[in-house]
Amino acid sequence: MRPTVDRAYAHAWTALVLTALAGAVDGAGFLALGQQFVANQTGNAVLLAVSLSGELTGRSDGLSAVGPLWSLGGFAVGAVAASLATRRHVLTSFGVPALLVAEVVFLALAGAAGGTELAIGLAALAMGVQSIHAARIGLSGVTTTVLTGTLIALSVNLSGTRDDLRSARLQAGVWAVYLLGAGLGSILAHEVSFSAVCWSAAGVAALMAVAGFVEDRWFRPAP
Repeated sequence: MRPTVDRAYAHAWTALVLTALAGAVDGAGFLALGQQFVANQTGNAVLLAVSLSGELTGRSDGLSAVGPLWSLGGFAVGAVAASLATRRHVLTSFGVPALLVAEVVFLALAGAAGGTELAIGLAALAMGVQSIHAARIGLSGVTTTVLTGTLIALSVNLSGTRDDLRSARLQAGVWAVYLLGAGLGSILAHEVSFSAVCWSAAGVAALMAVAGFVEDRWFRPAP
């Protein structure tokens, strides 16, 4: 008989690794792609609003709406497509780990696109897929790509029950690894290239996908 596991917390390590990847790609993108975010869409919404207001008022601040639009559009496409692809029962066995395979593909393509707007869109698309992966594995308060909601959940859980405090430890860890990933990603982008960050992230995501398939195969809850 196969062992049963608490899937939410069994996937906590995956969430931490993927959050670090999002931080790395975000840090690299901000440094190498004209100060554009590929995971943090709140930041892109601000950049878009500021650039558009500059256009309307004639203010010259050097910001363009093109990058934020590519990122917001790519992220939305990735998130919607991943959500639709995993909503049917027939896909639940392999649909969720397969999201990481899709992320690998789009990160690799983003790396191949170099420092272009297409690279922004493809990397953001990968991050949109990753966000749905976090939602599908059931990690409350953790998206692996956005930290504002995680900070709110962490603040609430710090004054909660023992289970809430357990969640708070994961959420604090998510913050820590995102910061670490962003720092390392910016260093690698500066010393090598944005492409190197994307390809490194794709390699790690591929390992996470393999682990996801193995876990789904051997640790599926017994009926």
